[in-house]
Amino acid sequence: MEQIVYPSLDITGKIKIPASKSFGQRAYAAALLVNGETSIRDFGVSDDENAALEIIKQAGATVREVSKNVIRITSSGINQKDLAINYGESGLSARMFTPLLAVSNNSVKMNAKGTLLSRPMNFFDTILKGLEVDFTSTNGHLPFEMKGPLVPKDCTIDGSMSSQFITGLIYAYAASPLTKKVQIKIENPTSIPYILLTLDVLNKFGVEVVLENETLYFDGPYVFKSTSISVEGDWSSASFLLVAGAISGAVTIDNLNSDSQQADKKLIGALKDFGATVLENNSSITITKNENKAFYFDATHCPDLFPPLAVLAMFADGVSSIKGVNRLMNKESNRSIAIQEELGKMGALIVVKEDEMFIKGIKKSKSTVVNSHGDHRIAMACAIAALKADGPVTIQDSQAINKSYPLFFEHLLEIQNN
Repeated sequence: MEQIVYPSLDITGKIKIPASKSFGQRAYAAALLVNGETSIRDFGVSDDENAALEIIKQAGATVREVSKNVIRITSSGINQKDLAINYGESGLSARMFTPLLAVSNNSVKMNAKGTLLSRPMNFFDTILKGLEVDFTSTNGHLPFEMKGPLVPKDCTIDGSMSSQFITGLIYAYAASPLTKKVQIKIENPTSIPYILLTLDVLNKFGVEVVLENETLYFDGPYVFKSTSISVEGDWSSASFLLVAGAISGAVTIDNLNSDSQQADKKLIGALKDFGATVLENNSSITITKNENKAFYFDATHCPDLFPPLAVLAMFADGVSSIKGVNRLMNKESNRSIAIQEELGKMGALIVVKEDEMFIKGIKKSKSTVVNSHGDHRIAMACAIAALKADGPVTIQDSQAINKSYPLFFEHLLEIQNN
């Protein structure tokens, strides 16, 4: 599928951003562990969120849509029978549900599709076996087979690869009836805000896990309580439209929680450093084009911001630098390479040295044909860069946006036409 994006030098408008898939997937996993009913409002419809819903249904939960924006999830915990689970292309679901499903003593077979089959999961081969799970992978990749039950123990985890693995262990320890006073020490932590988001969601279900001095402290066993929650708006999705406002007009985004634990809320600091005018008002934020200053940003703990930040830097006056390139290898694409190749086709001047990406600003991007590499964030980054192009930009494999933001092109066109 191809999408053509035309330049727009003066965009304006207000968008209600979709639900946070990071928050939503975590909420669905917690709802599976409730002995009772969970009501979730303002849920999202991305591929990743739909994958998580399918997983909890396969694991024993019943999901019922009671209105346009409310679903009710009824569960009595993980089914005590052999399971066959498909993660689709959702990396978070694979990393979160694998340890979680190991809590029961049933056999579980897990598979996936697309790029997720090639993403490394060696973490589980070591850690799950150390927690007494009979676990087999396919040379460190999906498909998996395992049989629990997982036995929570004091352990030390290398957090340098992905916080999603740690989120999975947090859920497993919180769900296990064998959990008592145990702890997980995190070495080389990355994406700490995502771990804090995990703890925030669990707290809404009555489960308190403490993070202090890079150590997680558990005091179980825990009981997941029935609750009613709303899914926050997604700072990750909003980041692209906020950058659009900073480089090409003015954009207001509704339903963003300024107190959110979502990592990508840190984009606001980069927008201010760039010189955009930032106006925060209750649950909305307005970004207006003003200056175009070069900036420095450390994206080590929020690597999903790399694509929109690269576009922001692409139109700054001078050379900007973004740290955290090493976090980009094991995404839907190798995002470092994809950013250099696709934004490079549009005229971006990008150099990578070790863990840092340097981008020299330009005035206009080029009309060309780019490819998403099957990566939703690359597709959206190219679309925003196209707003300042000297002609139309064609994005190949544009349907990749469905992974996180199915309405992205519709919303982009809306602010272009206002």
